Amino acid sequence: MPCERKPMRYGHSEGHTEVCFDDTGRFIVTCGNDGDVRIWESLDDDDPKFITVGEKAYSLALKNGKLVTASSNNTVQIHTFPDGDPDGILTRFTTNATHVAFNSIGSRVAAGSSDFMVKVVEAPVLSVTFDPKDDFLASASCDGSVVVWNIEEQTQVISWPLLQKSNDVTNAKSLCRLAWQPGMGKFLAVPVETKVHLYERGSWDHVSTLSDDLLAQPINVVSWSPCERFLAAGCVGGLLTVWDVNSKLCVERQKHEKGFTVCSLAWHPSGSHIAYTDTEGCLGLLDGLGTSTADNNRTKVLLK
Repeated sequence: MPCERKPMRYGHSEGHTEVCFDDTGRFIVTCGNDGDVRIWESLDDDDPKFITVGEKAYSLALKNGKLVTASSNNTVQIHTFPDGDPDGILTRFTTNATHVAFNSIGSRVAAGSSDFMVKVVEAPVLSVTFDPKDDFLASASCDGSVVVWNIEEQTQVISWPLLQKSNDVTNAKSLCRLAWQPGMGKFLAVPVETKVHLYERGSWDHVSTLSDDLLAQPINVVSWSPCERFLAAGCVGGLLTVWDVNSKLCVERQKHEKGFTVCSLAWHPSGSHIAYTDTEGCLGLLDGLGTSTADNNRTKVLLK
């Protein structure tokens, strides 16, 4: 059976909205243009707890009881979770930070911004992601490049000219939210227009491409399942797609109920559902993925 698409819930004011789960999967955590981080006990939670982090919140990351946010005051802040007590400022930029990410054990935070900063990146930064083994950091930028960095040496390992160029994050065709396969970090997944390129760690060869005939608009964000086998993608125009990476088959397709752009998605630690958010500030959920993705011998089509 296909997974169930739950009705969307209003979460934040209109604009870019992000979502993640806490480590246990108990809470869904979102941030948005109203400057709040909301902590949902479930999609049906009518009174989620909130933490105000600024006039606008652009990105969030959560690990080991630490909540990191990028807000409109050009800072990357840290709060305790779930209490929400301020715990200091990690760094400041000269303009908005655009994306933050923890490494796999929660000991490091990467942040990119519109002022061309992730160390020596020379264009506004769209996305950052850590290699789960903590050797490399990957970034995507508005100059069209996706770059892998050696963390210890702070040097560039390889750069691919893959994306359409833009002069600012707000004008980019895609957010290009990169994702490194968990565990051994064998593959780096890169959204490239309507497809996902997989690059092999170490050789950095382009070893596979995930595609689907129904994808007609750019992919914004990709996310690996906790079991490392499936990759989910959210698109401009609202399509949500899940592939079995081994077979390269599309095993799940859903469409945002109003066709709004999906700008963030996150797998529950159990792998049974995906939370996603759109550019209107709303939160949605795909439920029952543990059942539907196991049957990967045929491609499912469900467009509502």
